Amino acid sequence: MTYSTHDEIRAAKQAAMPAPLGDVHFALWQETAFLHWKWNEYRELFGSSPNEIELLNTAAPAFFYLAEKAMWQDISLHLCRLTDAPKRGNQQRLSLTQLPPLIPDSTLRNKVELLVTEAKQKVNSFARGWRDRRFAHEDLPSLDEGQPRPLPPASRQHVEGALAAIRDAMNCIEAHYENHAPVPFESVVEPLGGAASLLFYLRKGLESQRNEDKKWTRTKDE
Repeated sequence: MTYSTHDEIRAAKQAAMPAPLGDVHFALWQETAFLHWKWNEYRELFGSSPNEIELLNTAAPAFFYLAEKAMWQDISLHLCRLTDAPKRGNQQRLSLTQLPPLIPDSTLRNKVELLVTEAKQKVNSFARGWRDRRFAHEDLPSLDEGQPRPLPPASRQHVEGALAAIRDAMNCIEAHYENHAPVPFESVVEPLGGAASLLFYLRKGLESQRNEDKKWTRTKDE
């Protein structure tokens, strides 16, 4: 199996796609891969098994409570950024919504437009309300003791659905211009030193501590 460098991937997109679509698609390709990597790390730490959760709660419950909240917020914000409007005032944004206007072929453009709309709808169904009213901004508490507006439910299934829709939009363009099989963003290879490594060393550290405690107990009893 061979792997391409980022420069090689960018060059291939620039050669296959009309300008500036190749550059924009490559930038979004990087962001999509990074988002999937973060999501895989989150699942490895907080969504793999009850045993892993018990391990985190034994080692440092307060820290991992904050870590989970921070990672969830970051992933939600990343989903929103990828599906934001392409422009606000004079600010151009890197977003999936930048893609359809850059596609000359009307049939492909319409297909991508529908896929981008679906991705945006999936993100809007849960993440954008939290972004606008809790993560990036904070709703002012009700001053008349009325009930606050409830935030939409947000689950791991919501994130999985949004990521799948983003992959569909990205891969639709890649398949058309580069004749590639769908890029398996969800199977991004974890680099050394990720969540799995952290869990391994936490487990080893706790085992070592338990062994030391047993030795101390035996010595005390003797």
